[in-house]
Amino acid sequence: MKLLSSAAFSILLAQVAAKKNPFPLKQPKTTNTRKAKTLSKLLEKAEPIRKLEEQNDIDLSAYSIKFVKCTTVKSWSSQENGNNNNKNNNGVDDKLVTNHFTIFRLCPSDNYSSCSSGYGEYIINLEDYLMTTTEYFQNQQEEMCNQCGENCQQDANGDQNADQGDDANAAANNYDCSCADECDKIENMENNGYLEASDYIECQELKVENDDDAGVQYWSGAACSQDGTKVKVGVYTDENCAYINSNLYVDDYLNGFKLSHALLKNVYSGTEIPCIGYNDNGEAEENEACQNLYDAAAGCESGNGFAAYADDGNKAANEDVVCSFISQVKSGSYDPVSGEIVLKGKNSVMGGGSSTTGGQKFALTVLILGTIGLAVYAATIHSQLTKGGKADLSQQGGQMA
Repeated sequence: MKLLSSAAFSILLAQVAAKKNPFPLKQPKTTNTRKAKTLSKLLEKAEPIRKLEEQNDIDLSAYSIKFVKCTTVKSWSSQENGNNNNKNNNGVDDKLVTNHFTIFRLCPSDNYSSCSSGYGEYIINLEDYLMTTTEYFQNQQEEMCNQCGENCQQDANGDQNADQGDDANAAANNYDCSCADECDKIENMENNGYLEASDYIECQELKVENDDDAGVQYWSGAACSQDGTKVKVGVYTDENCAYINSNLYVDDYLNGFKLSHALLKNVYSGTEIPCIGYNDNGEAEENEACQNLYDAAAGCESGNGFAAYADDGNKAANEDVVCSFISQVKSGSYDPVSGEIVLKGKNSVMGGGSSTTGGQKFALTVLILGTIGLAVYAATIHSQLTKGGKADLSQQGGQMA
């Protein structure tokens, strides 16, 4: 794997001002320390793509947000002390950092399903992406339920008017009130034993009350699925949500409640988030979620034919690096859950383990068989020499007698 990916990673980390950095540093431990240390030298030389206050809004009205992949990336941190000098699972200071990322696209709304051309592709901190998109879906949910309540009330009044012979008014207020059941479940979620999963995507401590885990601390936070196509709430063993314990389930630490993943599922299931909408009066309204994500993310635009692409100098100069990093993340250069570097080549290494190729196995087999053959041959020669020596001694002995 090329070292270029680490430079891109550095650019992502330095992209915005420190007080609003969408890529907070977190410390994990990895077996790839020497490679990570080499990559870190590239990190130190990276500069921000652009500051938020310098960004000019572009027209995103013809685009929609689409989730592509969730991943975790581990990288070496050169900072000796301060906020990055935390403890790993063994209580040892660790210079390695973990970041959870999302890759998303701004797809042409009229070609959203395939999104095969004319799109911009971006990478952003996972937590920031989830906070923005789940808030959008939550607002949509609230608007739906408000409209449902109003229309169903009107529908009830219409039925009453129909009984009084006002058929025209009843027809005008005819509305499908099946939404009422869904909205009732949302309103009474806690009474039904559920909590909203999007409330647990920010790293936060879980209140452990199980006797088996007395004195143990756990934290909840957003996590990627094994293949990176889904997002869940995981259980972590550190306050930075860098060390996930895949054997633990957050529902076991919610005092009898379970998480409702309806909003979270919308984020990664392909539900469209249009960058423009319309109010009740039919007037176009901008979806601020699109601009916020666009401003905070590092992008790969010009090579994908993104029509709204604007060459702002510094961003364009770094775009090749960002595009390379995004490409490597998508190709599986990092394990989505652990963040470990996945080395690919003749000697394949994944998650710290190694495997030999077919050619290597064949060569090893030939070597073993050849060694065995030589050993047998050597034993045969040794036997012949030994027998020959004994025969000569016998003959010599006979002559002496």
